[in-house]
Amino acid sequence: MGKRYDAESGPHDQWILDTVDKYQISPDCSKEEFIAVVKRYARKVTNEFSLSVSVTELDWEVSMRAKRRAGAVKHRDGTPESVSLTWEYFEQKGWEAIAETIRHELIHVHLLNEAQDAGHGPPFRELAQDLNTRIRCSRFAEPNWWVVCDSCGDRVARYRRSPLIDDPDQYRCGSCGGALLVKSNS
Repeated sequence: MGKRYDAESGPHDQWILDTVDKYQISPDCSKEEFIAVVKRYARKVTNEFSLSVSVTELDWEVSMRAKRRAGAVKHRDGTPESVSLTWEYFEQKGWEAIAETIRHELIHVHLLNEAQDAGHGPPFRELAQDLNTRIRCSRFAEPNWWVVCDSCGDRVARYRRSPLIDDPDQYRCGSCGGALLVKSNS
């Protein structure tokens, strides 16, 4: 993942770059070391951007199973409870990518605290620009199957077995209505 710092970047972008580099950690660290660095980095970002996030009140977790998301905020009744970060994403993409994910998840926690908003709407997008983070992460794990439209060629990745994988004849392409085929990726 290349750095996205350019002439159109915001006033905090050099701070983000310097701070990401300062907290650099490699995937050969332990999960405990990873979480310790993640929390320190999260506190630094929270303070710099005046986010309404209490890093110490959140549970910080490492997901060893996630394949489609780099991170997630778990919340109950609009109250953030934990932040989960995907280890495979860290292994594949490195510290810079996970630091961006931390900023992304901190935006979710902040917006849940401020407006009970867990989405990626305009308030999220504005803060994402300020914190130089993407709305979606790039694919980092190969899917087990590809569901392919026989008519238009649209492809959808699938990581877990589902009724669609077991019986694709019961479904149609959402784009064109064509028949679907399942192709194993193994």
